[in-house]
Amino acid sequence: MEKWYLAHCRPREEERAQQHLSNQDIEAYYPHVEVEKLVRGKRVKRIEALFPGYIFLRADLGVTSAATIRSTRGIRSLVRFGAYPCEVPGQLVYELMARADSDELRGLMSDLPKTGDKVVINQGPFTGLEAIYQEPDGEQRAILLLTLLHKETKASIANTDYQAL
Repeated sequence: MEKWYLAHCRPREEERAQQHLSNQDIEAYYPHVEVEKLVRGKRVKRIEALFPGYIFLRADLGVTSAATIRSTRGIRSLVRFGAYPCEVPGQLVYELMARADSDELRGLMSDLPKTGDKVVINQGPFTGLEAIYQEPDGEQRAILLLTLLHKETKASIANTDYQAL
């Protein structure tokens, strides 16, 4: 009988493991989400694994050998408790599939500030001042709300010149 198991993957090889398991007619799934991050001051979209280094797979270990799974490209080993592979409830995997790549999940995984978040400016003429993140201003800058001389002022600051508190 086929059951869901958890496998440990080599670093950043979840997609490769999924492909090679699929080639062996083994159903595999790794939850992932597309997130926006700052990379060298630019906003970029990337696909990241929700559980880096792990993949769920559905197999009958009476028919498919654990050694076959372990020798699959991208897989390190099956996660075990003692001598037995860790069985994962199917309902959990199906719920993860249903919620994958949702707007809520993207917001949780993103390291970018959201409107209203406090940030501190760490370079330029406003170094050391706290500000409130308003919105992105292109790929490399953001609009921040500063309080200068008891007056709120909007300023466009490079993404590399501030950090979230």
